[in-house]
Amino acid sequence: MGTSTPPITQLLRLAADGDRVALDAIYEALYPQLRRVAHARLYAQGSAEDMGTTTLVHESFLRLVSASQLQLEDRKHFFTYAAKTMRNIIVDDARAIGAQRRGGDLDRVTLDGDDALPPAAQTADTQALDVHEALAGLEAIDADLAELVEMRFFGGYDEAEIAELLGISERTVRRRWDKARSFLYLALREGGG
Repeated sequence: MGTSTPPITQLLRLAADGDRVALDAIYEALYPQLRRVAHARLYAQGSAEDMGTTTLVHESFLRLVSASQLQLEDRKHFFTYAAKTMRNIIVDDARAIGAQRRGGDLDRVTLDGDDALPPAAQTADTQALDVHEALAGLEAIDADLAELVEMRFFGGYDEAEIAELLGISERTVRRRWDKARSFLYLALREGGG
């Protein structure tokens, strides 16, 4: 076989044992796919101007490297973790932007009566936070459905990719997606989102 690069699963196991060369090889091998996923997620959410694709991929990878207890045994674990990490980064960024819009560390002043300000329009940041909160509710009920939503909404994976990563049929992915989407629709509607 020669000196070919080991499969991703083998590299993940080596990286879990502290092999920095394996971790670098994983990054190099999966960077194009992570970049595509990050770009799709940011574009779909309207956050591409706030945070660049490269920033999201690099921040995700830095969190991967710093997660000391993380056990990534195969591609599924890696991409599931990547989707969860991208979700957390996007939500953290949305929270920071929301805090800045509300004045950051400035003193709060409320306006009553005729001087009251109209409610802010739904932005990509508030939408990400609303979906994050609804997803937390779904996670409490069905962790598998929540994982699928993370992979699709925050990870940007399509049905075929999710089916391959989870080892299920595309039909099952569609059925679970419909179920999760119904739950999230109701949760967002009840939450005013």
